Amino acid sequence: MSSIVPVDSQSLLHFLRDWYGEPESPAGQGSNVRMALPDALFEWHEISRQWNHRITSQNYAIPLSELEHDDGKVVFWVENQGTWIWSFDPREQGNPVYEREPSSGTAWSLTGEVLSDFLIHATVLEAILGAPEKKIATNVGERVIATWRDVTAFPFPAWNWPAPGARILFGQEWLALICSSGSSGYNVTVAAKEPSSLTWTEDVPEVDWMSFGEPQDSMEEEPPPLPW
Repeated sequence: MSSIVPVDSQSLLHFLRDWYGEPESPAGQGSNVRMALPDALFEWHEISRQWNHRITSQNYAIPLSELEHDDGKVVFWVENQGTWIWSFDPREQGNPVYEREPSSGTAWSLTGEVLSDFLIHATVLEAILGAPEKKIATNVGERVIATWRDVTAFPFPAWNWPAPGARILFGQEWLALICSSGSSGYNVTVAAKEPSSLTWTEDVPEVDWMSFGEPQDSMEEEPPPLPW
């Protein structure tokens, strides 16, 4: 997995095939909406459609036909309960992405990413949050994280959601979301497609992991308590 760190649309397709399998729908049958919107947004929606929109599970992209302006910005991505939203200004070259927390009444602020990079970043984050196998731990020390081997840092800026400084790591057949716990450590979610890809966590005795996997019978499993 560490060799598949998506940084553009082609490597994103490679990552999605590795994580989700081959697309269920053929390419080239996307939305008929033709608005003055960035190519990167159209391209991402076409990619999502090929996987029958399975590439988002926690937050979501607003359908192209439902996009609206908010204070001069186009809101295109939303946290699943509407507590955080992301937008771009169609008048700005490169389409830098803005964010804000609607309930706080604060103004839009720049994320440090342009739209094309944001969509890749968000897609990888969704892969972690919706992964069939996850382990979650709180207050993990930086020293412990530094001992993990064969890890590649995602080369995009840290996010403010789900917590300030949120960053992603790529391991061998696993991904990790690292967020500040508000104290001296970090809240960590490691995710994989198979339980065997997370057995390495058993060799990290300093960490008390909570494990969550796909249900093995018809009983639905409670969703994991996200640590933010």
